[in-house]
Amino acid sequence: MRRGAVAVALVLVLVACGGGADDEGPVDSGGVPTTSSTASEPTVTGAPAEGPTPTDSTSGDAVSPAPSTTEDVVTSPTVTTEFGNPYSPVDGSTTTTTEAPWDGLTMPLTGEPAPDGWPERPALVVKVGNNDWRSLPQLGLEAADIVYEVMVENFVTRFNAVFHSELPATVRPVRSARSSDIDLVANLDRPMFAYWGSNEGVADEVRGAERLGVLVARSTIGRGQEHFSRDESRRAPYNGTVDPAGVLGSMDEYGMAPGPLFTYGPPADSAVPTAGVRWTTANRDVVFAWDADLGRWVRYQDGVPHLDAGGEPFAADNVLKLTVGYRKSDADWTSPQLLSTGSGDGWLFRDGTVTGVVWSRQFVADGWSILDDDTGERIHLDTGSTWVLMTRLGEGEILDASEVGELTD
Repeated sequence: MRRGAVAVALVLVLVACGGGADDEGPVDSGGVPTTSSTASEPTVTGAPAEGPTPTDSTSGDAVSPAPSTTEDVVTSPTVTTEFGNPYSPVDGSTTTTTEAPWDGLTMPLTGEPAPDGWPERPALVVKVGNNDWRSLPQLGLEAADIVYEVMVENFVTRFNAVFHSELPATVRPVRSARSSDIDLVANLDRPMFAYWGSNEGVADEVRGAERLGVLVARSTIGRGQEHFSRDESRRAPYNGTVDPAGVLGSMDEYGMAPGPLFTYGPPADSAVPTAGVRWTTANRDVVFAWDADLGRWVRYQDGVPHLDAGGEPFAADNVLKLTVGYRKSDADWTSPQLLSTGSGDGWLFRDGTVTGVVWSRQFVADGWSILDDDTGERIHLDTGSTWVLMTRLGEGEILDASEVGELTD
């Protein structure tokens, strides 16, 4: 720390402590900006910054902008220097310190600090079932960096769970692949894709993707099949499991770690407070509700909390609702195929706020471009896990506190 900065910090400490003569040592300074302000519907261009107050998309209630802050202030009975030595303040007084943001290496799929470096392994994508109550509870899904929720036949959903920063011991239930999966995971720098079989048309598509170097596939037939098994305590086909470490170890050599798919940083100026988001299809109702105590979005499915195998609710630090297209699969006309390239609108939910966004992804190898739908500026996600809802036009709604209360009370 430069001498001038030390002097300024010392003055601040003296003021905070009442100017006691025994106070010594510099204060380590920093700050984490958090801002909130306005948002818009995904299909309607957002209101300008000085326009009328936005309203909730379903209730018509006015949405008030959240106050901005410039640093995360923590009350502490001691002052810590940049060398980590505590200095005791005057009795009965307190000081304020700020934690400097991490500026080192970060995990590519969460933005979280990686002081020991990235794991030396490729991303692992597991196709996880979510057809109905017989798929529950899922095991290992809570460890995913990113979960893509995609509509399948009969208007229910399945998950493409992306693991990199952490590997669970087991993932269950592993289900069959779909045409949607290949393009969706192609921007993970040749990931391992684990699934429980498929029809022959999808199998041909997966083999073609392998020949092009898009992914490495493992299933219940062929190399690596010994890492798949059945959980005899459950009924097939809802009991398929995979050993993530084992299936990754079946590769001759590890490929590269994935690059970032999103950018991470402070919330947008256009973010406004909100209580939750709902995605409803003919046979599925998904809600993510903001839990201020957890500081995360807690998931509800079909009207009840969606719990993991340990009885804890699934939750995410970010929920990204993207408006996308679906068409009939070339491999199976009864199955919808996600169109994950192109562009569209949507919402980003983070830190108890929502921001209207425009997404784009020109090629399957590209990451996701997420821009503010009002200003065109890049939108940053919060560090941590992300749940991506792949919704059709008109299937999403922003929830106010009373609507979330009806679900959670």
